[in-house]
Amino acid sequence: MAHDVDRDGLRSDDKNWKLGLLYTSKEDPAPLIPKRYGWGWTINFGSPWVWLVGAVIVGALAWGIFL
Repeated sequence: MAHDVDRDGLRSDDKNWKLGLLYTSKEDPAPLIPKRYGWGWTINFGSPWVWLVGAVIVGALAWGIFL
């Protein structure tokens, strides 16, 4: 069974925000989180799903350009 994560605590912790804009937390499983300021969503760069989707997009773009 998955362990409970204090998502609000992680998202409010300054050490998880790079330059105050980029959220990076491997403990937070969510790939998208609410922005720290204003409205909208931001990407959790600590999530492996974000890196997987990014790699697929870059691969598809490279495939379309070079093939």
